[in-house]
Amino acid sequence: MVTRLQSLLSAFLCLALLAKMVALRVGSRPTPQAPLLLTALGSFTVAALVGIPAVRAQIPIATVPGVASIIMDTGVSVSLALLATYLWTPLWRAGPVPWWRGRLFLTALAVSALLAALMASTPRALRTDPLQNQYTGDWRIVGVYVIGNLFFLGCSGASAIACARIVRMVRGHIAVGVAVGAVGMVAYAVTCVNRLFLVAGQPLLAGEWFTWYSVLNFVFTEAAVLASVLGLHFTAVWRVTVGCRRLCDDLRVFLLLGPAWRRLTALHPDVVLPWEPGPRGLRDRLDLSYRRYRREIECQDALLLTGAHPAERPRPTPRRHPTAHTSPGTRHP
Repeated sequence: MVTRLQSLLSAFLCLALLAKMVALRVGSRPTPQAPLLLTALGSFTVAALVGIPAVRAQIPIATVPGVASIIMDTGVSVSLALLATYLWTPLWRAGPVPWWRGRLFLTALAVSALLAALMASTPRALRTDPLQNQYTGDWRIVGVYVIGNLFFLGCSGASAIACARIVRMVRGHIAVGVAVGAVGMVAYAVTCVNRLFLVAGQPLLAGEWFTWYSVLNFVFTEAAVLASVLGLHFTAVWRVTVGCRRLCDDLRVFLLLGPAWRRLTALHPDVVLPWEPGPRGLRDRLDLSYRRYRREIECQDALLLTGAHPAERPRPTPRRHPTAHTSPGTRHP
């Protein structure tokens, strides 16, 4: 049950990250920071994929004890470092430095190399499954979790601070999206503290609490990452929400005009506008906003011909007098 829940959450996270990567690649204008964000999302996607047992079973090297843990830690380290760099780049006063030469990215590579060295020096029997948070008590395994989570904590905290500063600089739905991302980063920092507590608590306290606390922390970690992804997706979500609201308004008005439109076009069938032939006409027929606009125009034209609403008639143009100055009492035909 626990493994299935973890797999479902990891799969959903992968889909959300892939959707954001596709949106950045296809639907957005290219920017200098786009490769940085794509690399960050791609690194986290790799880490999330390795966290799925069915995917990990298809990778021969991932079956070696400890390899999956290092792949996940490396992906998360690089992702969090690049995300913090992405958020802090517009806030730095100094000139921009290429992200592959940035301090956080180089630190992430160094931390990953250190974790890999510690894991490689640990006997296979003492290496652990990264999804079960089984800490064997070996100082090298403890070092892997402590060093990794301290780095994760620093990067997520830096990202949360950057989001808090950016919120003060932007307005509207962008500010809401950045605030949601800040909440996600704070939540992820809390999960890092929880994992450090798990490292210290398992050797000292025995019982079933560890299993449930570990699962709860994993779910909370996934929720924190999803909140961060939602912050990145918030502009797209806001646009979809606005589009759905506009579609509902168009549909409501279109249906309300239906009875009057049918009566008026039955009296004056000439007001019905012809449809364009070919693909353009098909596109117009599928466009509800355009069909609403057509129906409004046809109703107004029919009302003008019917004369039932004088207020809808165009106002007559006032007559202009031949002379600019007119004496009092002068009558004009």
